[in-house]
Amino acid sequence: MTTTLPARSGPIHHLLNPSILNVLGRLDIRTNQRVLEIGAGTGEITHRLAQLVGRYGSVTAADADTSHLTGTAVIDVQQRDPNRDLLPGQAHSYDHIVARWPHGTLRDPADVIEQMTARLRPGGWLILADITPTPPRIYRAPDDETGTLIHTVMQQVHHALTGPHGATWTADPETLLLSHSMVQHCVHTATETWTGGGPGCRLLADVVTHLRPRLDVTHEDAERFADLMTDTRVLLGSYERRVIHAGERI
Repeated sequence: MTTTLPARSGPIHHLLNPSILNVLGRLDIRTNQRVLEIGAGTGEITHRLAQLVGRYGSVTAADADTSHLTGTAVIDVQQRDPNRDLLPGQAHSYDHIVARWPHGTLRDPADVIEQMTARLRPGGWLILADITPTPPRIYRAPDDETGTLIHTVMQQVHHALTGPHGATWTADPETLLLSHSMVQHCVHTATETWTGGGPGCRLLADVVTHLRPRLDVTHEDAERFADLMTDTRVLLGSYERRVIHAGERI
């Protein structure tokens, strides 16, 4: 099988990739299976799914922006915006479905989940990933003024990632899944501490640069924030990531 490694990932997708990969390692995704990925982004998870299903399997990679995705004999790229378009596939089309938090807040997460559960074959897994409503924490900053700046920027980023309702899949996705007979589910959450100059703080600086047009932050404060993310006196709590894998009881 020949697959193409994805282009350099956008910084926002990097927030969730480790958690999704960890859950994929726990599930029995086998060769020759069909998988749907919603919010494929720049393709890191797509590439891993293609490895798991093998040359005779298939991965349908859907995203509102497909400019960073490359189709192969295994990977079928489809441009779909869950806020406007129906998801690919028909009833019982896929063995597993992976859906990361997409570009902004979903208008109707219940409808999107209903579409996904309808396309899932009996015994398959639905994997939902997003940033939780839990706000980030600042453990240490050089002084009160810089601590306030870091707090303000991180809160704005958190709001941009989770939307006005504080979560992509609603604040109580488990109840929503149960209403669609997904009675077997497991929730994984993860946070880390990020130290200035380390990979987490560098990622956060990249995320702020990426989201800059959506943030109420001056250019000067954005530059100060980027500098602070290299300061070893800074110690932060990361955004909390959540991955839910759910299935029917069989």
